[in-house]
Amino acid sequence: MIVGKEFEAYVNEGSTGVVVNLTVDDRDDPATEAWRAIYSIINGDPTQSFEIQTNPDNNEGMLSVVKPLDCEATALHKLLIKVENEDPLVPDVGYGPSSTATVHVKVLDVNEGPVFYPDPLTVTRLENIPVGSFVALLNATDPDISQIQSIR
Repeated sequence: MIVGKEFEAYVNEGSTGVVVNLTVDDRDDPATEAWRAIYSIINGDPTQSFEIQTNPDNNEGMLSVVKPLDCEATALHKLLIKVENEDPLVPDVGYGPSSTATVHVKVLDVNEGPVFYPDPLTVTRLENIPVGSFVALLNATDPDISQIQSIR
């Protein structure tokens, strides 16, 4: 059984790595098939931006960001995590074969530079045009919608 039903984790946008560890309560002998837990993400990760692996030393589930997240696209990810024994449970043990928990991953906004559109922009002009001639109209937007900034 996962110890706890709800978890919160915070990650800076653009970062990857472990964001939270989940613990299981398993009273079987350590390092046996009956003790080893298998974690999986069963809902909330349509872009496969996360993965969960079992730490073989302590049986914790290590939830990691494997694709950088964008706060402006999705600021909160709600993941449903399932854990079950590597070795199937014996019948009539008094609890189910798996346990679930919800992990809320909040993506923290990081200041990003402006983005030009289109990028790249190809401009062709005749040689020796007068100084001050129009060359191109540039368009840049700041993706940080929650931060008040100006582009110069």
